Amino acid sequence: MRALGGKVKFKVASSILALFTLIGLGVTIYSDFESYLSAVVSILLYVLVPAYGTYGTWVKSRIAILITLVFFISQSVRSVGTDSLIPHIAPITISFPVGDFSSGQGYLIDFFCYFYGNISSLAT
Repeated sequence: MRALGGKVKFKVASSILALFTLIGLGVTIYSDFESYLSAVVSILLYVLVPAYGTYGTWVKSRIAILITLVFFISQSVRSVGTDSLIPHIAPITISFPVGDFSSGQGYLIDFFCYFYGNISSLAT
């Protein structure tokens, strides 16, 4: 990432995050949520936080980049089960399952979140 120019790495990171935000908005609009809390959490995680990160990356705000970094690191390993608060996977994901999914238990390791977390850490 250092080989890229100073402005280019921020624009690439911001563009990827804007795409994540738009897909997240589409996923949350066209989803049937079982509870109001699940809808609010999905909108917060998949629309508002990435939108703030997009803006912050574009204007080079270190606080916004840090919030985005913490968000993507927290999403890199997710528990999947029937009692999960977030019923959907991330809008853009490259996930690999770990554990026993036949009984509704297991984890997803999301490499997209891991790689984007690394990219956003390099953009600081």
